[in-house]
Amino acid sequence: MSGKIKILWINPVGNDNAFDEHIKRILESVKRSDVTVDVTHLAKGPKQLEYWSNESVILVDLFKSIYEAEQKNYDAVVIGCFGDPGLRGARELVKIPVIGSGEACMHVASTLGHKFSILASEKKAISLLEDLVYTYGLEKKLASIRVVDFTPVRMLEEPQKLQAAASSEARKAVEEDNAEVIILGCTCESGFMRELMTELAVPVIDVVVVSFKYAEMLADLYRNTGLSHSKIYGYKSPPEDELFLRYI
Repeated sequence: MSGKIKILWINPVGNDNAFDEHIKRILESVKRSDVTVDVTHLAKGPKQLEYWSNESVILVDLFKSIYEAEQKNYDAVVIGCFGDPGLRGARELVKIPVIGSGEACMHVASTLGHKFSILASEKKAISLLEDLVYTYGLEKKLASIRVVDFTPVRMLEEPQKLQAAASSEARKAVEEDNAEVIILGCTCESGFMRELMTELAVPVIDVVVVSFKYAEMLADLYRNTGLSHSKIYGYKSPPEDELFLRYI
């Protein structure tokens, strides 16, 4: 296939251009020259997804956006939330790779050191992240989950204070929890990966950067070899007469 690889990054929150602009700046600085990236958000919904009930609210619109992305010939989609809302359902609906930011970054982190720590936004997020770690089979690789105590909105409003909090908690994770890799566990907790790596002398994973570079790899493989997630069991698509679009 000719032409640039196209990747869609979906911020699965409602009507907030601030998130889009933040993510777009970072992606434009790291993407390959042969890749085009579009960043979007949902037309409605909450601004943070640390709550189980909030996650449930956004799923239909998220599924619709991902389903339409395949129709528009995107080569991959990234769900831009570390909690990976709707990831398994989305993979049922399309053949193109769907990347969960949390899943991708945890697996990458597990290859870069014996154990990793996640810097969560708030204490509320801990239970959700623990469940994800267990779902992905990585509980033996988790050193700790520490908290920076910032909402995603505040992360964008006070980036310097966020970086200071992340630095403090990351140092504790390394020195007290024996973490060898740090994951900045929110897509808004982004933009200072290099500074923390220099300061702490350990790998630090910026979720936006790493999950997008993972998406580039899978989009490239999908376009050139057809490689994507399996469709025979876990991600098997529903029959046409049971497709979610019939019910919205």
